Amino acid sequence: MSKRLKGKKAFITGGAQGLGLAMGKRFMEEGADVVLTDIQLDKVAEEAEKIGAAAGIEHDVTDPFAWKAALEAANEAMDGINVLVHNAGIGSFGNVETETYEMYRKVCAIDMDSVFIGTQAAMPYLKEHQPASIIVISSVAGLMADGNFLSYNTAKAGVAMMTKSIALHCARNGMQITANSIHPVFTRTAIIDPMIQLKGSQEEGEKALTRNIPMKRLGEPEEVAAMATYLASDEAKFVTGSEFRIDGGITACGLGAK
Repeated sequence: MSKRLKGKKAFITGGAQGLGLAMGKRFMEEGADVVLTDIQLDKVAEEAEKIGAAAGIEHDVTDPFAWKAALEAANEAMDGINVLVHNAGIGSFGNVETETYEMYRKVCAIDMDSVFIGTQAAMPYLKEHQPASIIVISSVAGLMADGNFLSYNTAKAGVAMMTKSIALHCARNGMQITANSIHPVFTRTAIIDPMIQLKGSQEEGEKALTRNIPMKRLGEPEEVAAMATYLASDEAKFVTGSEFRIDGGITACGLGAK
């Protein structure tokens, strides 16, 4: 590896598995110090130890006090934080008639509200260790609606716009802090398992999920990690307020295109 992230100190939420763990591994290969956080303490501690991360911390991203404690611990473990990756998230399958208010609030709290709470709490650390990067994992569901993803569509669209607002605030106030969102299509992580299971088999589930993706396959966590690596690096220091689509071409399609 080229050590593109030498000197970077990355705080990654949802780091026990999937995209968060893939980003943690890639960042470390590129020379960064990494702290992984997750609601699953045993799992995040185990994975952090496996990859040699600075720490694996229990973290409820909806709790402002948990953010304060996690950031303090990460700052101590790495002697600073200059890359903040908002990756923790959940999905929900429901439309405006079937979705419950409780699930709607839960999805929005974890997928969207946490980005506001966490970025606000992390700003002092990022400002102290500039240049810094804020990377938000959104989704193509933040750009394209589906009648059965009401809560997820709402949260992922909201967080994409929030990222732009954060980027503009930082830029207009002379901070060397960038903020960008990444928008993957269905990617091979645990969040898509319930949709795969609806079809009865892995093969049929993947076929259903990839039907409208021009490249006819799922995304891979390593492909998202590669984009995050670029955004965390100094190569991207003039890139801010932007959306990066890792989607096999699906958002390039016209209405009704297959």
